[in-house]
Amino acid sequence: MPKSHKPEQQYENQLAQMLRDSGWEVFPRPHAPGQADLIIKRDNLEYAVELKRAPESRRDRVVPLLAEAILQAQAYAHKIPPARPLAIIASPHLSPAVVDQAIEFQQAHASDVAVGFFDDRGFRVFRAPGLESLNSSSPEIHRRKSPIPELNSYPLFSDLGQWMLKVLLAQHIEPRFLRAPRLKIHNASELAVAAGVSQVSASRLVRQLEAEGFLDRYAEQLKLVRVQDLLEEWQAAERRAFKEISCRWIIPGHGRKQFESALRDYQAHYFPQDSPDSSGNVNSPRVCLGLFAAAEALGLGFVHGVPPVLYVERIEPELIQQLGISKERAEQPDLYLRIPAHKESIFRAAVDRKGVPVSDALQVWLDVSNHPSRGKEQADRIREQILSPLLRQ
Repeated sequence: MPKSHKPEQQYENQLAQMLRDSGWEVFPRPHAPGQADLIIKRDNLEYAVELKRAPESRRDRVVPLLAEAILQAQAYAHKIPPARPLAIIASPHLSPAVVDQAIEFQQAHASDVAVGFFDDRGFRVFRAPGLESLNSSSPEIHRRKSPIPELNSYPLFSDLGQWMLKVLLAQHIEPRFLRAPRLKIHNASELAVAAGVSQVSASRLVRQLEAEGFLDRYAEQLKLVRVQDLLEEWQAAERRAFKEISCRWIIPGHGRKQFESALRDYQAHYFPQDSPDSSGNVNSPRVCLGLFAAAEALGLGFVHGVPPVLYVERIEPELIQQLGISKERAEQPDLYLRIPAHKESIFRAAVDRKGVPVSDALQVWLDVSNHPSRGKEQADRIREQILSPLLRQ
């Protein structure tokens, strides 16, 4: 299909030159409707290419464009056998996490169609016979060539890694939405003190952030950049990072007010606000509201009627009894208990809302983004109201 949009034409020209440099014959699109953007040939391989430009590296933008490109490439290839369909997405900046999600979509729905992705930074991922050599400029390969040995790399989204990221981002989020020190942190030593973690953990996180291009190397303090890409990768890493248990009220009709009252009593007894380190009774499991119930408590609620989720550090009989719930299975649970894999990140950053512990807004955004009950709409509201200052970083 002919395209008159100048940026898309520029990407088409860039792709054509990239392919010629790799030994492909490139036949530009004819100026007629219903035709491929490019026909490319090398040896016994031939592709009908459809290219789409994604202005933003977001799943809800990239995947629909890829789906459209796949359908069009299939239609074009059908007209000119033995050409194969090749759908390509180009963008100013592509996140590896979003590309992974797009490839998951392609594998699930159109595994026989070749796909490719590239951006202005030199990021390239091609899943197509004969085009694998174009992947040599991908950030993943740059990371493998990093002077930091693989054995010394630090997982950015480990439990303490996520907590330290929240500490670094806290100065851009109001205290009522995230509990963390709000300091100008100049180096790994200061990060370790502020986050209450070891010097080794903080140093390894800082090195990994530098290696992956998420730190401004010229800033006087530790300043995160490419925050949108970082958040998207964080979002992808957080999928199903928990164990969930459905529960019922012991007393039928036990509602939200009684539940919050029980939480308030539990928190006041075991984790009093005047505790010097806010750690409370180390023998008692920490708790906090999560997902949509947390969003509502934070004043960010958008989705109603979903059973509340309570994050619990671990399941103990005394806690279950005090909350007035039962772990018996039910088709329609009254609430869910979640035991998170990343406990420190969740419980250290939880805020107090009228005596009730509540997940921080960033955590809520991570948790609801892929939730089937209108999670995207809730996530978009949090993104607009809370995270927009971060995305300018």
